[in-house]
Amino acid sequence: MTVVPQPDRTPSSFDRWSERAEGGRIIVLKGRFGRSTVSPAAAHLRNRRRDLDLKLSWREFESVPDWGRRWPTEQHAFAAGLILTPTRDPVVERAVGRCLFDLARLGRPLLWGVVSDRIRWRSRFTLGWNGWPKEWLPYPESTYARLGVADDSGEFCPRFDPILYRADPDFYVCNTRLYWSIEGLFYPVAFDG
Repeated sequence: MTVVPQPDRTPSSFDRWSERAEGGRIIVLKGRFGRSTVSPAAAHLRNRRRDLDLKLSWREFESVPDWGRRWPTEQHAFAAGLILTPTRDPVVERAVGRCLFDLARLGRPLLWGVVSDRIRWRSRFTLGWNGWPKEWLPYPESTYARLGVADDSGEFCPRFDPILYRADPDFYVCNTRLYWSIEGLFYPVAFDG
């Protein structure tokens, strides 16, 4: 009997992304805060891939203001980012998008998982404007941005619409509230989480 060698399996985008994380801490984000249909998929992925140091953002940060206080210093501790959204709702809240933007600015690899009956990995994507008038910030901020496939972006390096984020921090925490600084507007927008 002759044994025919099997061709090497091409690594999936998830495998290539996890290699680039080099064993470091990986923050797992949901497009929206609060209850989400992607939470069970995230927990399942974390249980199945114990070889990765997956940190669920909703367990790392107790609230949006807590995230606002800690994120400026703790973002440097993450080696990669993973965002999960439901198939029909790839909307991203402002703070979640800020996490992605900051990690990309630090050169960390980012991967998008679209959750339905299974997770479909998107290594090339964009975070773009979600249709609100560019003169004002949308309320609620859960409609801030939208993820989309972008075949012309670099692998694990998404494109960001320039109106969404800037390099300087655009938020601050005062007492127990998170405020977004908005250029051109006369008032800050509060977000409680």
